[in-house]
Amino acid sequence: MWIPRFTSIRIRITALLLGFQLVCVLFVVFLHPFLLPDTSYTDIADITTQDLIKDSLVIDASGALAIVPTPALRRYVSSRLDLIYAIAGADGRIARGSNKYLSDLLKQIAPVRLEDSEGYDTRQPGKEPIYFDKLTTRFGKVSIAVTGESFGIADIPSFFELFKPLVLVYSPLMIGVFISLPLLIIWALRPLSLVKRAAASIDLHNIDHPLPTDGLPSELRPAVQAINAALARIALGWQQQHFFMANAAHELRTPVAILQARIDQIKLDSEIRVSLGRDVHRLRRLVDQLLIIARLDRQQTTSFTTLDLVDLLQEAVADCAPYVLRNRRSIDLQCSVPKWEIKGDRQALGSLLTNLIDNATKAEPEGGTIFVKLDAEPSRTTITVSDHGTGIAEEDRQHVFEPFWRKDHHEPGTGLGLAAVRDIVTLHGGSIQIDHTPGGGASFRVVLPTGPSTTSTC
Repeated sequence: MWIPRFTSIRIRITALLLGFQLVCVLFVVFLHPFLLPDTSYTDIADITTQDLIKDSLVIDASGALAIVPTPALRRYVSSRLDLIYAIAGADGRIARGSNKYLSDLLKQIAPVRLEDSEGYDTRQPGKEPIYFDKLTTRFGKVSIAVTGESFGIADIPSFFELFKPLVLVYSPLMIGVFISLPLLIIWALRPLSLVKRAAASIDLHNIDHPLPTDGLPSELRPAVQAINAALARIALGWQQQHFFMANAAHELRTPVAILQARIDQIKLDSEIRVSLGRDVHRLRRLVDQLLIIARLDRQQTTSFTTLDLVDLLQEAVADCAPYVLRNRRSIDLQCSVPKWEIKGDRQALGSLLTNLIDNATKAEPEGGTIFVKLDAEPSRTTITVSDHGTGIAEEDRQHVFEPFWRKDHHEPGTGLGLAAVRDIVTLHGGSIQIDHTPGGGASFRVVLPTGPSTTSTC
C-alpha cells in the first residue's frame, strides 16, 4: 500500500483518511447511476442530447418546426457516429432535419398517449434501444426519439446537473468532515505533543523527569515507559558519578590547601617557587571547578541571596591579582556604579568570575592587561571579561563551553572552567556570548537579569 511520504504522523494520518474519503466519494458519485433504479450513464447522455437538440430547434420560413444543428450539436454528433434523432411537433408533423427511420417510428408512437410513455424505449434485435420522450421547448411540447447515445466527457455537465440535489445535500457534510477531521486528529494526538515537549526539556540537569504517559495510545505507552526506565537508569548513574566527583573534590581540598601553605613557608629559588605556585593554583582551580559543577548539577536556586555584585567583582579581582601578576599580566576593573545588588549564589558567581579571569590570563599576551567591566542597567547586568590574545574562531565558539573540550590538548587546562561558567549563567537565568575584542582577542559577555537596585554612577 502506498503511504504519503510525510514525516509527521499527524499529517500522514490526515492525508490518508482524507484521501480515502475522497476516493469513496468519487466512487459513490460515479457509480450512482448504477445504484439508482432506472438510471444509467446512457440516461445522462440522453439529457445532453435533448438539451442540444432543444437549442437547435427553429421555425423555418414556412412556419414549420425544423432542426438546424448548432456547432455544439455538430461536435457532439461527430464524436458519436451512431447517434440519430427525430422530433415531432405538437401537431404530429415531423421536424425537418429528423432521421427518416426514427421519424417513421415517431409518427406511429407520438399520437398514442406518449405522455404515459415518457422515457419509454424499445429495442430491436442487433440494434441500440430507441428512447421516446416529451420535451418542453420554447415552441411548446414536442415528441423526441433518440438512439445511439454514449456517455463521454461532454456529458459531465449533465452528470453534475442530474445529481445537483445530491451534491447540495452532501457538500456541507463533506466540507464539515474535511475541516473537522484534522482537528480531531490533532486532539487525538495531543498526548504525543506533550511527550515531545517534555522530551525537549530533558538534559543532564533534569534527566530524572519522566515523560508523561497519561492519555497515550496503548500502542505507544510501552515505548514511552521503556524510555522512562532508560532515563531512570541514566539518572542513577549520573547521580553516582557526580556524588563520586563531589566527594573526591571535597577530599582533595584539604591536601591542596596544606600544600599551598607549605610552599608559602619554604624558601626556594623565586622561579621554582612561581612554577610550584602556578601548579598548585591550577590544582586548586580544578578542585573548585569540580565542586561547583557537582553542586550546580540540580540547578537549585535555594542558595540565592541578595549580594553586592561590585563588591564580589572587587573580591574576585583581588583574589586573582597575585596569580595574574605572577604571570606578568595586569588586570583592570571598571564599574559603572559603586554598588549593584542582585539575587544570586555568591559562591557560584565568584567561581564564574575567577574562571573567566583565569581563562583570560592564559590568553592575554605577556605584559598585557585583562579588562573586567560591569555595566549596570535597570533591566539587566552585563559583565565583560576581555583579553587581547589570538581570540576564538567562530567555529570553536559553540564548543568552548563543552566539558573537557580543548582545541589543543597540549595546552594547560582541564576544559571544565567554561563549562562551569555556562552552568552558573544558566542557573541565574542569564546568557553568555563571545565577542571579538577591538584590536584582537576575545570578550566573554555575561548578561544577567536584574530588578530595581542602586544605580548611582561612580
